[in-house]
Amino acid sequence: MAAPSKAQLLTEVHALLKKRYKLEPRAERMSVLEAVIYGICHEGTTREQANQALSRFKDDFFDWNEVRVSSLAEIQGVLAGLPDPEGRAFRIRRFLRQLFDRTYGFTTLEDLVKKPQKEATKVLQEYEALQSDYVLATVIQQALGGHAIPIDAPMRRGLERLGVAEPGMDDASLRATLERAVPKNRGAEFVDLMEELVHDTCIEGEPDCPRCELRKICPTGQERLASERAAAKAVTAAPAKSPREKPKPAPDGESPARSRLPKVKEAPGAASAAKAPKAPKGKPPKAK
Repeated sequence: MAAPSKAQLLTEVHALLKKRYKLEPRAERMSVLEAVIYGICHEGTTREQANQALSRFKDDFFDWNEVRVSSLAEIQGVLAGLPDPEGRAFRIRRFLRQLFDRTYGFTTLEDLVKKPQKEATKVLQEYEALQSDYVLATVIQQALGGHAIPIDAPMRRGLERLGVAEPGMDDASLRATLERAVPKNRGAEFVDLMEELVHDTCIEGEPDCPRCELRKICPTGQERLASERAAAKAVTAAPAKSPREKPKPAPDGESPARSRLPKVKEAPGAASAAKAPKAPKGKPPKAK
């Protein structure tokens, strides 16, 4: 039987994950600026963590200009709980400063929504934060309304175990492969479902394959489950060890250790020599 194509496999993956995970409805379209900040916060984390961080920015600061002039320590406080808060804080502040230096404001990026996606992408890539393919894809999907599938390390891990991604494949090439295989109308939902998977069972290190919804179609899951069954079968088939017998006491009352000593054979004639009568003491008899 021929192996399914990547499009067929990903369609089945989408259907199985949709049965397993119930997603919360997405928020309305983000602004381009918010999508950049959201992408920086979301990479390697969950939607819930990224949404909470974005909400704290809006609650703790008057506007994005205040974030721009704040210290890294103040911005890190908003990012508490996320991996590498210092690095994320630096990227966020760097982006806001670059944007202000070029446009003297924070709203001009919204004009990109009306431009063709290729043209908008070219403008976005002039900013350091958008050199990350994950952040760029997030902006295209969340703000520009385009078809893009952001890929971070957890997503790549899941795709490699499914056999969709080859080790060493760059993010842009992998994203292009996925965008051809997954239709635009299912793209955002597919990303959210895969995120649920890689933070639930397909985790870093040893995945929880027995509990994974994709265990019957995932090459990694099938291999691991087959190995576990083979190991269990080997343990069941192994002969049980007989218990050691306790040494019996020697009949003459000797200790078991002494009774096990080998007997030394006597030399021939030694017994008869020992039994021969001794000659009587005194003078030897006279010869006749």
